[in-house]
Amino acid sequence: MKLIERLETLFTKFMGNEIFHKDSTIKALISKIINKDLEELNSREEVYILLKAMTNAAKADGIVDEIERQRIVEFMGDMSNVEKMFVDYELSKSMNIEEFIAEIPSGMEQQVYYMSLFAIDLDSDIEREYLTMLANRLGIAHTEVDDIHESLEADAA
Repeated sequence: MKLIERLETLFTKFMGNEIFHKDSTIKALISKIINKDLEELNSREEVYILLKAMTNAAKADGIVDEIERQRIVEFMGDMSNVEKMFVDYELSKSMNIEEFIAEIPSGMEQQVYYMSLFAIDLDSDIEREYLTMLANRLGIAHTEVDDIHESLEADAA
């Protein structure tokens, strides 16, 4: 399935056909993809991957607390209603780590880990295990993981 079809399916599925066809943000995104504005597309894809990194990390312990939700909202900045619905959708759906790992473009591994750590309070063994598994699956060296934790002044995984 082409990216354009995946986006249309996703937006239509969780927002309804009517909203999809009326919202200018979505229309602009679809237009960019159709017109092959790759710079904009890559930027949007990267934001989507980083958003998923944050929502997956927040869901890792089974509880998305208010601090985690606030960090995700902070990352997204000023959001339209559609974008807020999208964040809520990502937070509510079940996590498929294998699918997510497969979506991460080469070169974004450290960014994904960084944003995953940024999104959460590393206050449970489940979250530590999630981050350890994520780093391992992404092929991030332990020294790089330590550097990321140090840059965020976070506990070690």
